[in-house]
Amino acid sequence: MFNELSILLSGSREELRALLKEMPSELLAQGHRAYQSRFGPDGDMLELALADPDLRVGIAAVAAIPSERRNSELAERCMSDSSWLVVEFGAYVAGELEDRALVPRLIELAEGHDEPLVRESALASLGAIGDPRAVPLVLSALSSKNVYLRRRALVISVAFESEEIDAAVEALRDDRDAQIRQLFVDLERDPYQ
Repeated sequence: MFNELSILLSGSREELRALLKEMPSELLAQGHRAYQSRFGPDGDMLELALADPDLRVGIAAVAAIPSERRNSELAERCMSDSSWLVVEFGAYVAGELEDRALVPRLIELAEGHDEPLVRESALASLGAIGDPRAVPLVLSALSSKNVYLRRRALVISVAFESEEIDAAVEALRDDRDAQIRQLFVDLERDPYQ
């Protein structure tokens, strides 16, 4: 066990790759996390992690990649994965990158993904990017029956300059959801008073 721990912490790329092939499944997530955080995005190892039947392995591998090494290709790959958990993380990464080239895929996810958390994450990333192509989607989310989407849309609405969005936001001032009503108070509060 000491030898494996030593390899995880200070072994070479080759030693760690070999160890991951022999590691018991309950430790694979930690092993891939260690590999990606030490050596950055490695296509082969990332593919191996994302293909693992235990979703925690792929998510751990992607999450461990330092943010400055994450790229649009990685976000796109994750947003096309079969697991909604990996797709949700890919949408999050896309927002971190603020890459306008990813806007069409984020809009697709926010409009039609089966998993509400993926839709919400994609919407949040569209807010981080602030691309005007997302305005129709934000308008739709502001009037959604899904309270989580309405909340997220209200928070990100400040990233868009649109009279239509301003009117839709104002219509939420008396929303039946107490947290949405509180958001108005929070967003209007002057932090310097």
